[in-house]
Amino acid sequence: MRNNLDIAICDDEKITCCDVERMTNIISEEINCSIRTSVYHTGESLIERLKIGEHYDFLILDIELYELNGVCVGKYLRETLHDFYTQIIFISSKQTYAMQLFSVQPLDFLTKPLKREELKNTILRGLEMRGRSESILQCRIGKGIVNIPCKNILYLTSEKRIIRVVCASEDVSFYGKLSDISKKLPNNFQQTHNSFIVNLNAIRAYYPDRIMMINGDVISISRKFSKEFKNRLFN
Repeated sequence: MRNNLDIAICDDEKITCCDVERMTNIISEEINCSIRTSVYHTGESLIERLKIGEHYDFLILDIELYELNGVCVGKYLRETLHDFYTQIIFISSKQTYAMQLFSVQPLDFLTKPLKREELKNTILRGLEMRGRSESILQCRIGKGIVNIPCKNILYLTSEKRIIRVVCASEDVSFYGKLSDISKKLPNNFQQTHNSFIVNLNAIRAYYPDRIMMINGDVISISRKFSKEFKNRLFN
């Protein structure tokens, strides 16, 4: 278990923030992990901290913030900062947001009043997913070896035995077979086409025959992989 976690709580109701802080203090002892919390009452104040490089392992976001709502904060994290590693937990007193939340790939959606056991299980699941995404893809390029953190990979594509690994800030190309590389990737990666494997956490939008990644690239979903991909994505 990781020793330290940084969690941002963003809700315009002070009593909710106090309740979540209290719960995380208890959860911290239960999972033997030090949890440090930062509280924000507006989406704008949280974004200002993210802009200057503040990093959190989890964001617990109220959807119905007064001006800049939780979904907007999530989109800023995913689409502007290209951060799909931080886990987002949305909270709300309503249950009508499922499709609106898809584009920011939240870890979970919890309804108020929050239950400690539900929050604890969500954090544990997030830690398990984070652990898988911290693996490294090792690529042989010429006589050298390049290590790419899997959390940075948006997708992989192959053409004429040249594999291109597309990351948030750079591309890396090398010779190989996509089928061999797929065995080295954590299970948040899924094939959509004979020539494409995508990071499920880096998807901005889904359509029956294609997906859009957070960098705007559009990738085809072939009939061969459509059913399995859809099941993985929505599960």
